[in-house]
Amino acid sequence: MDCLHCGDCCKRMCPLNDGSEPCPHIVEVDDFVFCCIYGKRPQQCVDHDFPSRFCPIGMSILKLKAADEVAARIDNGWRLISEKTS
Repeated sequence: MDCLHCGDCCKRMCPLNDGSEPCPHIVEVDDFVFCCIYGKRPQQCVDHDFPSRFCPIGMSILKLKAADEVAARIDNGWRLISEKTS
């Protein structure tokens, strides 16, 4: 599944606490949410998936309908990640 970086999972289902608080490892850039420990994230986060190519929750939250909107969101997310880590 391709993550749309809406932050819903990280804010709602943090395995590092009881779920009452957002994950302390999230980084927000514009309207994108990234994990600053992505390579070492908890197993629950690694295993989180949907049986579809794109996250249906992210599509709903971000109001993405067209394939080109989804593709642009994914491309922009990867661009931001590469800018912040280079």
